[in-house]
Amino acid sequence: MPSKNDDVTTFKASGVSLHRLAVPVLLTSAMLSVALFAFDHYYVPGANRRQDALRNEIKGRPVQTYLRPDRKWIYGRGPRIYYYKYFDPGQAVMVGVSVYELDTAAFRLRRHIAAERARWVPSLRNWVFENGWTRDVRGAGDANFRRFDAEIFRELDEPPSYFLKEVKLDKQMNFRELDAYIRELSQSGFDTVRLQVQLQKKFSVPLFALIMALISTPFAFLTGSRGAMAGVGVSFGIAVGYWALGQLFEQVGNINLLPAALAAWSPDALFALAGVYLLARMRT
Repeated sequence: MPSKNDDVTTFKASGVSLHRLAVPVLLTSAMLSVALFAFDHYYVPGANRRQDALRNEIKGRPVQTYLRPDRKWIYGRGPRIYYYKYFDPGQAVMVGVSVYELDTAAFRLRRHIAAERARWVPSLRNWVFENGWTRDVRGAGDANFRRFDAEIFRELDEPPSYFLKEVKLDKQMNFRELDAYIRELSQSGFDTVRLQVQLQKKFSVPLFALIMALISTPFAFLTGSRGAMAGVGVSFGIAVGYWALGQLFEQVGNINLLPAALAAWSPDALFALAGVYLLARMRT
């Protein structure tokens, strides 16, 4: 029975180069990258929202909305509902926050508090609302409307852990939604470096299918006589190396030591250059 090496030798003798043999593999991988991008754009965000809703229901977490990940509504400990555009658990800051206090007996809104941001102060065990206003709602009109630069409302004592979620918002949005979300947060002066890195990764990560083909094709010819397990081992090592390098550049980008685009695309660029180099060095 002819071996794989015999088949390759036959193609070479017929004037078919190894580069030409690699073309179908590269084209298939390119189509797979496009399919992965489309899958992430159209299906993954909705599936993640549904998954997170079920997880929080199972774990008994506070009732909150999932249809619009960029518009969070969550029920507080008391008769009140929180709304915020963005919550940063690392800095314990909510941006674009509103609190709606309810009169459950009369089933109506009793008070509305709105602020540009709210910052948790551990020493006070409370939120400090900045640049906002508050008003009482009585019947069809408003009363006691006033603005404030910084204000503490003692009854609003839900700690940051109350709003903490395991999932990242970028996983619940496609690239269009995430891009609009970043622009809106940037206009409010909020740091969006982490989200910008994730936005770029929505394009760079699906491309790894093509890059994997660029690298694995030369290895397939080099390790062809060593058996299938050798190829599997090499592919696994390449995938682990790509993941580790991707995590490293992502963390460097998150602390703003690299531009977001460079942090997201550097692993792809390095592995693509390695693949092109191996293809160029391949004896055809």
